[in-house]
Amino acid sequence: MTVSGARHAEPPLRLTRRGRVVLLSLFFAAVGLAYVVLLTTASPS
Repeated sequence: MTVSGARHAEPPLRLTRRGRVVLLSLFFAAVGLAYVVLLTTASPS
């Protein structure tokens, strides 16, 4: 008895150079946004 999902197993996700750049850009944008939010919401003491 075979498992039907085994035939349709997709290969691991491979990113192109452009995809890698986009993901890195989104990551750094999120980090920068979080940094700005932390700075603006920090209580001035």
